[in-house]
Amino acid sequence: MRVRHHYARLDLGRRVALRALFAFLLTFGILRALTAIIHFGVFPHGPFRNVVTASGLHIHHLFWGILLLMTTGFIALATRAEQWHLRVAIIFGVALALTLDEFALWLRLADVYWSPQGIESIKAAAVVTALLAVYAFGQPFFQAVARDLFRLKRRA
Repeated sequence: MRVRHHYARLDLGRRVALRALFAFLLTFGILRALTAIIHFGVFPHGPFRNVVTASGLHIHHLFWGILLLMTTGFIALATRAEQWHLRVAIIFGVALALTLDEFALWLRLADVYWSPQGIESIKAAAVVTALLAVYAFGQPFFQAVARDLFRLKRRA
């Protein structure tokens, strides 16, 4: 119950960052697990398969991530309501995971997911996780540092 109390006291920006961070991490982990299940054929007759059109086109989850990023970007620009920003933060975190899980693909324009270059997607996800975490958890620290620097500048 204390976590909920502390969460409710946070400003909107930190709550948005926390929701996006947790949605991103959860989705990224699920994506990695599902793609491993598909790639290694863990459940060959199970429900998890590559999405391929009738013409043989493989649709990567990067596609769905980009669509969701465009949608959440528009919603965030179109509304100022706090409850919508908190809802959109979750969808944004999911979209970010869908997109960054295939970062190496859009960086190289080649399907390198399971090759050594595919590690670039993990590195990009780590950077985004760190940035979201620094903003979500470190904002009071950085605000205090900025306040102290501003006070020092005023005294000089």
